[in-house]
Amino acid sequence: MAETLFKAAQARGVQSSWYLEESTDHPVHPVELKKSKYSTDFPERCLRKWSSFIADNKDKEHLFILEGSLFQSTVRFMLEGKNEELVADYYKACQSILSAVHPKLIYLRPVDAKAHIEWVMAYRGEEWTTKVAEYLEKTPYCADKHWQGENGLLSFWCKYALLCDSLAVQTSIPYHTVNAGFGYFERQFDEAMSHIRSEKGVDNQVLGAC
Repeated sequence: MAETLFKAAQARGVQSSWYLEESTDHPVHPVELKKSKYSTDFPERCLRKWSSFIADNKDKEHLFILEGSLFQSTVRFMLEGKNEELVADYYKACQSILSAVHPKLIYLRPVDAKAHIEWVMAYRGEEWTTKVAEYLEKTPYCADKHWQGENGLLSFWCKYALLCDSLAVQTSIPYHTVNAGFGYFERQFDEAMSHIRSEKGVDNQVLGAC
């Protein structure tokens, strides 16, 4: 999705940049930030990165596409680290920072989170499923709940999906929910572009695909 939006912007002559979720030089959550992902000051560190990024770029006629930045690489780590109580204040402050520009949120939401994760596990295969399950087992949140294996993976991602839903419905950022997952891939791009075009162009914006 993010890559497709980036290519579409470029084709329209819009100056744009696209940052993969795992980019080592990501302007908001670079790789070194992950070292503190379970600490209680992680939200504040993220907010400082957001503030710096917006201050450096708010006057540019440029579209920044940040893949997974609003939830996946920030809020998810707070949940993994058993710091869910910090999420609401973090998200409120983050929205305030982003209000200096013209952000848009493309919220990729599976219609059924459990069924979607089961499909992803089948599609990705046993090696991927085992790797992710073993990673989650070691997180403070899953360890505290004794969530293990595939069932633990499913339980965590369903919980995370509910958390993201709760944030999306209270957001002050213009956003559009796009049904995601198997059976919806062909429609996702058109829906996202329809949301973007409903506003004034696409320049000087931060676009998040979460």
